[in-house]
Amino acid sequence: MTAGRFTASTLLTAKALRIYAERGLLTPRRVDPENGYRYYGVEQVQTGWLIGLLRSADLPLDQIAEIVAAADADPERAVDLLDRAVAAGDRRHEARHAVLERARLHLRQETAMTTVQSSFEPDRAVVSVLRRVTPHDLDRVIQEEVSALWAVAAEGGVAIAGDPFGIFHAPVTDDSDGPLEIVLPVDGLVDSAGDVRSYRLGGGLVATRLAEGAEADFPGILALYDEVHAWITDAGRTPTGPPREVWHTFPQSPEGLRLTITWPYAEANA
Repeated sequence: MTAGRFTASTLLTAKALRIYAERGLLTPRRVDPENGYRYYGVEQVQTGWLIGLLRSADLPLDQIAEIVAAADADPERAVDLLDRAVAAGDRRHEARHAVLERARLHLRQETAMTTVQSSFEPDRAVVSVLRRVTPHDLDRVIQEEVSALWAVAAEGGVAIAGDPFGIFHAPVTDDSDGPLEIVLPVDGLVDSAGDVRSYRLGGGLVATRLAEGAEADFPGILALYDEVHAWITDAGRTPTGPPREVWHTFPQSPEGLRLTITWPYAEANA
């Protein structure tokens, strides 16, 4: 059938069909080489409806592609992927609620919190890489780069001296891709190679806030960053560097994601 009939049958727009074709998500059965007209198979209508339903639920195209690819070959796996997507969506909904509750505190000028603590970090030798990343790819990129830094430490003959962490030189949100510096503490410097940097990271006072479970998910974790920043500034202290996340576990760990937000600061009278 023509693209026009297909859009009428699936309620997908011509723009959406072009995007899905470019992503390999829903490719036409045939494209006329002379005029570029696209033709779809009748059997693709059901796939079109499936994609439309998933998009209406705000699922990312990458997740939809996984589900659609599994739908014919392994329907049970497709259902499992959908269940995971639903669970992730529920967590994001809870996280957004936490962010909005935090915004309500701002409106009422009640941002002071008692869950933030202070500690002192010494100077440390580290190896690190700098990456541009989106929230959707954040977990994958962190795990890949931490594994690569472990290998760098092993090859350099230095021991790992603490949990890996990230320095957010700029926000990683839907509107910003960092950069994020992924850092591994080690017990000595190694020769820098490629985009891996080895240096001594200065120490000092940091405000800390432990996060685990749903509150560590994006975007809810933004509310925790706000807590830490408010703890610093409400008492007249001054942030002295970008915020960091220390990753004690990863999202795929049996115990779930557990991290500590740390933010360097100076006392008001310093």
